[in-house]
Order: sequence, then structure tokens, then C-alpha cells
Amino acid sequence: MFNKNFIKIINEEVNKFDFLRNEDYLKEQEITDLLQNEDFQKQFICDSLLERKSKIKATVIESRKRMGGNWEDDNFDDVSKATLEYSLNIEYKYDQTKEPLKFDLSFYSDSISISKTGWYDSGRLGGTTDSDIEPSGEAWFDGFNWNDISVDLNTTEGDKIEFKAFEHAPPKIKVLFIREYTESFIGNYTNMDIKTPEMRDSIQNVPYC
Repeated sequence: MFNKNFIKIINEEVNKFDFLRNEDYLKEQEITDLLQNEDFQKQFICDSLLERKSKIKATVIESRKRMGGNWEDDNFDDVSKATLEYSLNIEYKYDQTKEPLKFDLSFYSDSISISKTGWYDSGRLGGTTDSDIEPSGEAWFDGFNWNDISVDLNTTEGDKIEFKAFEHAPPKIKVLFIREYTESFIGNYTNMDIKTPEMRDSIQNVPYC
């Protein structure tokens, strides 16, 4: 009798464990299916450009944010490329009746084509305090190819999702989307503005959403 009860308890626990494991799998699959849906992806792109502050919480993955290249070179003529790695944990409130969907978004490039310009005044030192002029200057990007930046969409477990809506989006929408998430980081990291013609584009003058 004892053995039968013991076996029954074990079977119940095993079944319970299998049920929970299956429930987790189904939940993960539901998230993956939603992330793979192109209409959902387009909604995310549009909400990123129109309602990001109210629907999307983006947290920087500190270990995956950096820039490289020769953008720091003082000789403007030698500046030609930048590299970028910038990843975010996303919480997306796509439906007000449901919990936010969590996934990862990454922007990266081994070679962003850039150019740099600016001005520099060496000042005038060595006179009196009233007559001294401190050196001054400013530099900015006058060329920055946003299209050189790739975008990855991943589950929080690291499974890559084909970002079809981004791939099929008009070129200007792609640039706007990349800018939305990376422009502030690039500006803060390099301490330079990006002054190129496409910076005048906005979602309001590009038909898509």
C-alpha cells in the first residue's frame, strides 16, 4: 500500500513537472510566433517612430555598446569609417490588455562610411588676462551612411528572428528606425552632431505608418 501511494505521488509530481515544462515551451513558442509575424514587426517599427515613449521601454545592454574606427582623427581628411555595436533589451506594450513583450534589438557595423568637418581657432594666449582668447573649435559628421548599420531582432534566449518588416521597409524608414535607437548614443559617444541631408527626414513626411 505504501509503495503504491509512493509511486502515485511520484507520478503526480512528474506529470506536474511535464505540464509546467510544456506550458513554458508553449509560451515561448507563442512569443516567437508573434515576433516572426511581419504585421507585428511593422507595428513595432511604427510605434518606435510614433509612440516610443508610451509603448516601448529600451534598456541598454552595457556590455554591448561601443564605437570604434578613425572618427576621432584630428585630420578631417583621414576620417573615413566608424564601427558600432549597440544592443537593447526591449519591453514592448503592443497590446494594452497584455503584458509587455520582451526581446532584444541589436545594431552593428564593422564599417560605417563617414566624413567629418568643423573648425578650429587656436586662440591667442600669452598676453593679459583680458586679452587672452582660449582655443576653441567644433567638429561634426558631414557624412554618415546609416545604411551601413545592420539590425538584428532576437528573442531574450538569443534566437534570431528574421526581421522581414524592416527588410521590406522603404529606405528612408530603415534610416529613421536606426536613427531612432542609435542617434543619441552615437552623438553622446563621439561628442559630435550628425549634420547630413537625411537628418531633415521625419516619419511625418515619409508615408509608411
